[in-house]
Amino acid sequence: MDSVQIIYPILPIVALHFYAHIHLSFSTYRAIKSREVSHLYFQVYEGGAPGYLKAARDHYKNFTEQPILFYLLCILLFVTDSVIALDIYLSWGYTLFKVIHSFIRFTSNYVPHRAKIFYICYFILAGGWIRFVFSLF
Repeated sequence: MDSVQIIYPILPIVALHFYAHIHLSFSTYRAIKSREVSHLYFQVYEGGAPGYLKAARDHYKNFTEQPILFYLLCILLFVTDSVIALDIYLSWGYTLFKVIHSFIRFTSNYVPHRAKIFYICYFILAGGWIRFVFSLF
């Protein structure tokens, strides 16, 4: 198996991360321009802020949490040259469900659907880590 294939599923997640940052930037600009929030709010992120700004911020923060473990797993699989077909399927599955999760956040933000997709991502990622750890022995 060509180990570089494990890097490809990272790219859409990185693109989504940049898109979430742009979305947060526009949401921040909109909230400040409309005077829905003061620039002082951003010193410690306390006080009132419109829901769309909080949602954009939470979505962006999400990319500094679980996806970090995904990036690390893919890189470790690559550098240890222990990539198998299952790793490719799991990584693309994680990417697919992360995109769906982001789509839900950008649109309806309906928590029950979002939570189901989040846990699918979580279990795929956990499965990938378990597979990696067992490959070390």
